[in-house]
Amino acid sequence: MTARVLHLSDELAAAVLQAAARAYPNEACGLIEGIDAKDGWRALLIHEAANVAADPARHFLIDPEVQFALLRKLRGSEKRIIGCFHSHPNGRAEPSATDRANAYESDFLYLIAAGADDLFTLKAFLFTDEAAFLPVTVSWQD
Repeated sequence: MTARVLHLSDELAAAVLQAAARAYPNEACGLIEGIDAKDGWRALLIHEAANVAADPARHFLIDPEVQFALLRKLRGSEKRIIGCFHSHPNGRAEPSATDRANAYESDFLYLIAAGADDLFTLKAFLFTDEAAFLPVTVSWQD
């Protein structure tokens, strides 16, 4: 399989990092609106959502109302929800055991911001039925 790329602007990356810093020490979360690209995906918008998990310091659960509203908005367009983002406060930028246990939508991107306070790093992964989480190259763009 050829490596696939998530094209992410500096502005959208900053939005995810700022959401992670604001939510700290809890997990931030949201959805990534985008389109398919020849070599992967192009992120167009970040939709920050409330983390409605029972324990937001250790888990994330995107507010379903945000997801339903976005699905309705994108219906009939080439845009779609290509993935989600969340943070791992004081953790690593890789899928956790909880992420693995709760992932269910194949070919769905996970953009993970890990760190503390305002020092976070971003990495992307693709969840697939066959291989669980595969690393995805992020192409940073203006």
